[in-house]
Order: sequence, then C-alpha cells, then structure tokens
Amino acid sequence: MIYHENSIEMDEMKMANQPLYKKIYQELKKQIFTGELKEDEQLPTELELSEMYNVSRITSKRAVVELENEGLIYRVRGKGSFVKRRETEQVSTNQETILFIMPFAQNEGFGNYAEGILESFKETPFRLQMQPHEWLTSGNDYTLKQDYAGIIYYPINTQISLDFLYKCQVQEIPVVILDKSIEKIEYDSVVADNHEGGKMSAEYFLDQEIENVLFISVNRFSDVSSVRDRYLGYLTAMYENEKNPIQLMPKEGEELESFFKTVFEEVNQLTQENKNVGLVVENDVIAIRLMTYLKQQGMEVPKQVGIIGFDNIQAANLMDPPLTTVAQNFYEMGHLAGELLKNQIVNTKNNYSEHVVPIELIERQSAKYQ
Repeated sequence: MIYHENSIEMDEMKMANQPLYKKIYQELKKQIFTGELKEDEQLPTELELSEMYNVSRITSKRAVVELENEGLIYRVRGKGSFVKRRETEQVSTNQETILFIMPFAQNEGFGNYAEGILESFKETPFRLQMQPHEWLTSGNDYTLKQDYAGIIYYPINTQISLDFLYKCQVQEIPVVILDKSIEKIEYDSVVADNHEGGKMSAEYFLDQEIENVLFISVNRFSDVSSVRDRYLGYLTAMYENEKNPIQLMPKEGEELESFFKTVFEEVNQLTQENKNVGLVVENDVIAIRLMTYLKQQGMEVPKQVGIIGFDNIQAANLMDPPLTTVAQNFYEMGHLAGELLKNQIVNTKNNYSEHVVPIELIERQSAKYQ
C-alpha cells in the first residue's frame, strides 16, 4: 500500500485563468458525466471544436487528448472520438483523495489547517488536495462523488454554502464543515469557540474599567456564523456587567472607508467627553485597516481607543502597536475535521454535531490602556 502522508495537490492556477484547452476539456467532461454526451456517442471533431470555441486546432486536440488520457473517451481511426462505456468497477482512481475547499489559495492559517488534516490521515492511503472556491464554480462539482472520498469545506457565505452542501448531501458525499456552522445541514462542523472569544474580548476592556466597548463588524450575521457568535459573546459580557452594547456595521452598499469615518466620528465623540473606548472588531483584517484609518485621523492607539481583533494573522504582530487578538487553533481544528471525516467515510450512519475548539486571547499593546 502506498501512503500519501505529506501530499498536497494544488492547481497550477485558478480556473478563471485556465488555459483554453482546459476549459474545453472541462465542458466536455461535464457533458459526459451529466449524460448530455451518452456512452458510445461521437464527440465533435477537433476541427468542429476549434470552430465552436474559436481556438486553434492544436488547442482542441489537446483537450481531446486529456479526455482520452483520463479514460473517458476512445478513438476509432478514420471515424473520430467516442464516449467510453464506464464499467461499474471503472470508478475514478482518486477515491483515496480528500478535497479541502478553502476561500483562497494563499493564507497562513489554511496551511495550519492542512497540516492538521494531514496528521489525521497519517498512515492511511488518503492524500489531500486543496482547491479555492473558484474551482467549484468552474464546473468541477459534478464528479465529486466519483473523484473524492470526502470533502472538508470552508464556507464563504450561507447562500453559496447551502447550495453546495445540499448537493453533497443528496449525493451522500462525506463532508465536514470547517470554521462555521450551517443550520439545517446534516454534517459535522468544527468551529472555534467564537462565543467565548467575543466574551473574553469585551471583558478584557471592562476589566480595565473601559465602559464604552463597541462591536465593529462588516459582515451580516446571517452570512457569517462565526461573526454572529463573536457578537453574542460580546453581548453576554456587556449584559453580565450591566453595560450598554453598541454595534456598528456599514449600511447596505456602503464603502469601507465611509464606514470607517462613521466609526471615527463615534469614537471621537466619546473621547471628547473624556471617555475611553474599546473596539472589538470581527477579524484581524478589518481591525488592522480600521486601526490604520483611525491613526491617520490623529487618534492614538491605545491611549484614546483600544482595539482587539480575531484570528491572530501574521500581520497582527507587525502592527504599531501590535494588535491584541483572539487566536484560533487552526492545526487542531484541521486535525479534528480530518478525524471526523474519516469516521464518516467508514461509518454510513453518523450522529452529526458541532465540535467546538478552545481559543486564546493574545495580549498585545493595541488594547492596553496606560
């Protein structure tokens, strides 16, 4: 048996930037798997394909060769190419592949997720393939059942996720959802303890006797469950300490800089009344951009306003001042997701649930009042 302990396959480029022959190949492959092109049916000739897609004969030929190499078509000399009959045992050789769908290809945290997933599949025949969400929107989701043993899925927003996960559910594809929970979808999910993170962040300011603690978000709670849970944790801390919660988020269609101006005006009003302010921000990316904007307006961090983010991205520690943040254990989340997926693959009957991984508040200068 061949083991694939440290194998991560990455596409050479996102589908949007694919070579033309790949686009033809994907379209024909889709037609084959959906039955639009039936077994033993003849494909368009290389010349016809070149005219249909406005490409060179060499490009169309390469697409056909790809299909032949994958065993999806056969050629008859002097007649053309035909759809190959797919025998029952002729299932894709990728059944030992685990697919990890993530929002974007380059991100520090996703590497840690992948390390954890790989560790969970150590000493098994499974290998890991990582793809960005664009890969799914380019016609690659119609052969998932044939091509993959299971999927670890990091959602972008609720609407897109519901469509994809329901499709997987109908096809009975093993899936574990990472970072967020999607209601009414019967799959295991692995999330950080975002509720505790929001509560801990608000309490950090309240313990310094900062009464004006605001929650800053740019995503709608209906779209991103992790942000919703952070806000609920924030509310818990505020009400337990008998403080008034204040949440600021952009209006529909409002540009980020315009929203930051609103935040500045709110904070500035409070500081002019000699009140210190603490901002609990939905994630580090927004926290860093907001901190930069406030400093450009002459506001001192943390002397006038303290800021706490979430995720502990690398840039957080490089800010001036360094950003206090709530860290998620990406490695542990990936490892647990892998273990749960293994269980789904082996067991046809599962009791699905949400699995919560503890968080840690990383104390730095951005939230420490002097």
